[in-house]
Amino acid sequence: MSTPSANLSSHLANERTHLAYLRTSVSLMTFGVTLNKFSLWLLQHESAPAGARPLRDASNVGWGMVVVGLALLAWSLYRFWQVSRDIDRGVFVARYRAVFVVSLVLLLIGGASALWLFVGRS
Repeated sequence: MSTPSANLSSHLANERTHLAYLRTSVSLMTFGVTLNKFSLWLLQHESAPAGARPLRDASNVGWGMVVVGLALLAWSLYRFWQVSRDIDRGVFVARYRAVFVVSLVLLLIGGASALWLFVGRS
């Protein structure tokens, strides 16, 4: 049986974890908006020498980061609620598969975006 102080400690740890997800999602969204606006500014003010590789329009990558930030925020809200419920019931089930899938999806999206941005066009 859990004690009230252990229960409180678990809820506070869950809240700290949720706040870390919140900071990360806000950072992703902010950087996405910045990348979008900076990409548009670069395209409008491009003065590349003749024959130079044209700049890629990275504004869609910026919007993608905003969408990923919003998805992470939605997932963190669901996860916070789920862990809080498990703490109250006295049973915690680690969900390794969900963490693995979210991490793998972010890795694939980030890798594809990096390849698209940095690999030259023919």
